[in-house]
Amino acid sequence: MKDTAKFSPLNDELRNWVEGQLSLLTEYAETLDVSFEKPLSSESMDNLWIAWKEAKVTDSEAVDSFLNCFGIGFGQILVDNLGFEWTYLEDEYGADIAVRALPGIADTRIAPLHFVLKRWESNEGRFITDSIVEIDGIVDEHAR
Repeated sequence: MKDTAKFSPLNDELRNWVEGQLSLLTEYAETLDVSFEKPLSSESMDNLWIAWKEAKVTDSEAVDSFLNCFGIGFGQILVDNLGFEWTYLEDEYGADIAVRALPGIADTRIAPLHFVLKRWESNEGRFITDSIVEIDGIVDEHAR
C-alpha cells in the first residue's frame, strides 16, 4: 500500500499552541511537586506521569488537558534528542500534530498525543524512557 501521508510545517497558531502546552506541562509538574528539568528528560516525564496517575484526577477536562500537554512534552523530547521535527500530518488516520524523523528518507512519524492517549487508556506505568530507547532504535534502523 502506497504511503499517502502529507506533511506540512506547523503554522503560527499550532506552534504557539505547542509552546503553550509545554508551559502548562511545567505548571502541572509544579502543582504535583515533581522536579522537572529543561530541556525535558524522559526520567522527569516518567515521574510526572506517575505523580499524575497517583493524583487520581477524575475531571475529564483536567485529564484531557494533562494528556495534551504530556503528549506535546513527549514529542518535544523526540525533537530535542532524536532529531525529529514538528509537523502537521494528514494520513489515512486523519490529521494531527506529529513529529517526524528522516524526512524524505523513511518519514518515521509519531503522533505523540495519540501515543500518550493509548498509554493512558491501557493504564500503563512508566513508559517514556523505554519508548525513547525503542524509537531511537527504529530511527537508527530506518536511517541505514
